[in-house]
Amino acid sequence: MTLTLKRPITLLLLCLMLSACSTTNTGNRLVVEPPSKSQIKSSVKDQVSMMLNAFTPVAGQALPNNTVLATYAERGYRPIWIQDKHIAPSIYKLVTILEKANSHGLNPIYYHVGIIKHYLSLKSPTTQQLAEMDVITTIALSSYAHDISNGRYEPQLIDPNWQLDAPSRDWKDLLSLNTAGEMVDSLPLLAPRNPQYQVLQKWLVYYQQLAKKEKDIVVQPGSALSIGDEGPRVSQLRARLVQLGDIRFSTRKVDEDRFDKKLKEALQSFQHRHHLSADGAAGANTIQMLNVPLKKRAEEIAFNLERWRWLPNKLEANRIWVDLTNYSVDTYLNGNRTTMKTVIGKPDRMTPVFKGTMTYMVANPSWRIPHRIARENLLPKLQADPNYLGKHGFRVFSSWSIGAKELDPTRINWKNIAPEDLSFRFEQIPDEDNALGSFKFMFPNKNEIYLHDTPAKYLFRRTDRAFSSGCIRLEHAAAFAKNITNNSPQANVLASVMKSKKSKVITLPTYIPVYIVYFTVVPNANGMPEFRNDIYHRDELMERAMGYKAFHVKESL
Repeated sequence: MTLTLKRPITLLLLCLMLSACSTTNTGNRLVVEPPSKSQIKSSVKDQVSMMLNAFTPVAGQALPNNTVLATYAERGYRPIWIQDKHIAPSIYKLVTILEKANSHGLNPIYYHVGIIKHYLSLKSPTTQQLAEMDVITTIALSSYAHDISNGRYEPQLIDPNWQLDAPSRDWKDLLSLNTAGEMVDSLPLLAPRNPQYQVLQKWLVYYQQLAKKEKDIVVQPGSALSIGDEGPRVSQLRARLVQLGDIRFSTRKVDEDRFDKKLKEALQSFQHRHHLSADGAAGANTIQMLNVPLKKRAEEIAFNLERWRWLPNKLEANRIWVDLTNYSVDTYLNGNRTTMKTVIGKPDRMTPVFKGTMTYMVANPSWRIPHRIARENLLPKLQADPNYLGKHGFRVFSSWSIGAKELDPTRINWKNIAPEDLSFRFEQIPDEDNALGSFKFMFPNKNEIYLHDTPAKYLFRRTDRAFSSGCIRLEHAAAFAKNITNNSPQANVLASVMKSKKSKVITLPTYIPVYIVYFTVVPNANGMPEFRNDIYHRDELMERAMGYKAFHVKESL
């Protein structure tokens, strides 16, 4: 494609040095000569470092500028987007992709779309302008490739309790391809391939487009609406459920002002996917949830797309998936999936997000109480009742060393011990009242988090189950133990140990990856977006740190 561009540049980057292209004087007329390959190559080399400095990333953004510099050096500073004095057609395809970055919850302004289009509009670009365009386009390509595969932001700069970040190098490999066309064609392959990401992305686009075309339909507050009710508020409820996709378009005639059975079923669908009590009545909580603006929902989806980009692009077939906002654990083994309820950390003792590898379990475990729990929970109980340890099967030792002497807890004046001075080691013996129950499942990590059984089975009947001190309690720990040792010699060991009631460490036949994840929006079984309670208020951190709206923002020059 030849350079057929329309208007002179009106914005020059202040940090760039200006240079002129070669000219000849014919009478009184100045004729501009096309730059040569060597001129363009030389100018690209001059501009790379300056352009990279001009587009230094803002704190918290993981822009891969060093990779751009290395890419040009490996190419001998040959331009990427200019071929035989023609602009590669793929640059226009790239611009189209970058303009649609908001469909992934990324803002197109981050990828310098307006600046690239401005260079493309030049009628007779100089050597330097061509070089500038080449470099800024490569910066945009590289930044988008990185962001779509690894996420734009460093997760621990947003949330210290988010420790799961699995960067991919595939985006760097893209820059090693031979032609600009190959690079651009490979871009879509970098986005997470997980079906949940792809479904969420489609819903993001739906909410974005809907918010542009329509105003939010608001259900006016008032008394609860239920089957048999009539009036304009019922009509608002029906229209809002149509807008949100819970009622599919139908040609059949309905009485819009009447609350009928179909409307109740649609409302129950909405309540299910917003973790509300699915009673089919529009009470205050349901109406409040119905009236959350479309733009707000789009932003929430965008936050969760970014979280998916912090995960590995491809997940292991065999894995344990602890879903914190769903209070559940899914076990994927040998093509089978099992699921059960969990209890997770309280909001003031959040279960962190990270990845580990489960290597062993302990049957009939004793519980060595962590320092923090001993100081904050156990010591106050001992100060209120010196006999608390004996009543609940605890032993106390003089220190945390291996050979520490066991002490008589009744001979210790607990009321005179300040929490910061508590240095004893406490262990709860294996029995039916042990806080760890009959099993604990270990994936060694710095957080000292593990999965375990619990005697407090009644908590699994609760809808919201954030009650632990950080570890994850399993609803059916015995079934989980059998599942991860199935058809192995360890299964026989497990059966024998459970009969003996003795404590035993059992190495797993196969080590299993463990993912502890946190999503506030996920697709449900019907492909609809399920909006969950933000238990740990992590969306607020995302909004504050990312500081953008999940909509297209026109880049001004």
